[in-house]
Amino acid sequence: MCPLCDRVKATQEGSYPYLVKEFKNSYLYLGEHQFYEGYCVMVSKHHYREMSDIPSPIREELFSEMMMASDAIIKTFNPKKMNLASYGNVVEHLHWHFFPRYQDDPQFLNPPWLQMKEFDTKKPTVDQRDQLIQRLQAQLV
Repeated sequence: MCPLCDRVKATQEGSYPYLVKEFKNSYLYLGEHQFYEGYCVMVSKHHYREMSDIPSPIREELFSEMMMASDAIIKTFNPKKMNLASYGNVVEHLHWHFFPRYQDDPQFLNPPWLQMKEFDTKKPTVDQRDQLIQRLQAQLV
C-alpha cells in the first residue's frame, strides 16, 4: 500500500495529528520534522502518480491550493525564500514539499535535501507541533 494513501486515510479517520488544512483536493500537513521551521507537505487526496495524470480543472485547483499554502507559510514564518519541490521518486503519490529558507541558514545556497540526515534532530514536541499548526491555520482562514 502507498504510505501517502495511508496518511490520507488516517487523516480522514481523524488519527493523523499533523493536519494543518483540508483543501478540496489536498491536505496540508506540518512536516514531522522542523529542521526548516514551517516545513510542510501537501498531499493530493487522490493517488495520482504524475501531474499530467490529473484532469485539467483539478490540476488548476491544486495549484491554487499550493499557492494558498505557500502564502500562509510565508506570512507565518517570513522566510527569505520558499522552496517548493515535488519528485515522487521515493513515494509515487503526488505531494509537494514546502521548505522555508532563512537568512541565517548556513546551507542557504544548497538544496534542502543535503541536510536530510539532520532532519530528525528537529522533531517538534506535541506542544510545539500544535502551536505551529495553530499559527499556520490563522493565516488560512
